[in-house]
Amino acid sequence: MKKLILLILLALLSINIAFAQRPRGKAEVFIQLAEHGNFKVYLDDELVGSATGRFRFYEVHNNKPILTILAGSEKVFSREITTVPNKRLVFNFSRRGGLTLLKELNMYRNNVYALDDFDGYVGAYNTGIVPPNRPTYPQNQNDFEDLVARVKQEAFDDQKLKVISAYSNYTILSTKQIGQLLPLFFKDESKLLLAKQEFQYVVDPHQFYLLKDSFTFMGTKDEFMKFLEGQKTEQVRNRPMSASDFDVFYKRFKSEAFDDNKTELAKVALINIKLTSEQVKELIACYSFEDKGLDFAKWAFRITFDKENYYSLADKFKFPSNKQSLLDFISKQK
Repeated sequence: MKKLILLILLALLSINIAFAQRPRGKAEVFIQLAEHGNFKVYLDDELVGSATGRFRFYEVHNNKPILTILAGSEKVFSREITTVPNKRLVFNFSRRGGLTLLKELNMYRNNVYALDDFDGYVGAYNTGIVPPNRPTYPQNQNDFEDLVARVKQEAFDDQKLKVISAYSNYTILSTKQIGQLLPLFFKDESKLLLAKQEFQYVVDPHQFYLLKDSFTFMGTKDEFMKFLEGQKTEQVRNRPMSASDFDVFYKRFKSEAFDDNKTELAKVALINIKLTSEQVKELIACYSFEDKGLDFAKWAFRITFDKENYYSLADKFKFPSNKQSLLDFISKQK
């Protein structure tokens, strides 16, 4: 009996040692910053840089790492977080709202790595999981009208921002709705802050350029357009712009007085949407000078849905040199 007990104890000890020696599953920690600026993000001693405001830490083995965020040389956040083995934690950070967990994603499905480059699943593993506090649809119109009435009651812009922020933490707004909120602010800089704050969560980011006219001063309009030009969202559509959306964009595009302004508008408005070759043809026809239209055609190639039809754009150019230049350009693309 003593030998049997001893053998059982040895077996249990072996099992405990085996579990103790088994490496802990790694985790991933991703952070997106709601503000723009010169930020650095550390997870323990690991530093990650980013030009887009998104910071990715892979192979995190410490289950209690210290997350530190610097704005220039100023420490704006430092706190211990808890990671989960084999999961990716996606956080949002702003100096006003602090650190918020947006998503907790399983890294593997059926022993296969299943995540995209930021906060979703890829291929057959795309389950449509969304942040717990961010539904994929706006609230009903009555709720939004209540929000507008509440914002109007506030006497100062900073309080208006706080009300909208509290509301949008639990829903999602459309570009049209944000356009209804912007005139309620007194200062252009407050309008700009709201627009930047909501862009990553808006249901239709490809329409966001329409808010340009909501700003009073040309300097703010320019800053807004520069902000948009540098943005990418996770809502980029793998299909061309709808006919109704294109009609809105086409009218705005055609109304620009100068060719360069048309191109600048396109570079801002079309970052999160695709076009068809036929849509690009219609836009090229709006240019006063063929060389400007050619430049636009070369730029638009990368956001065109049906690249196999792009050669047909050459027919939109009268000068043989421009036709040949476009065809040569297309032949060199991969």
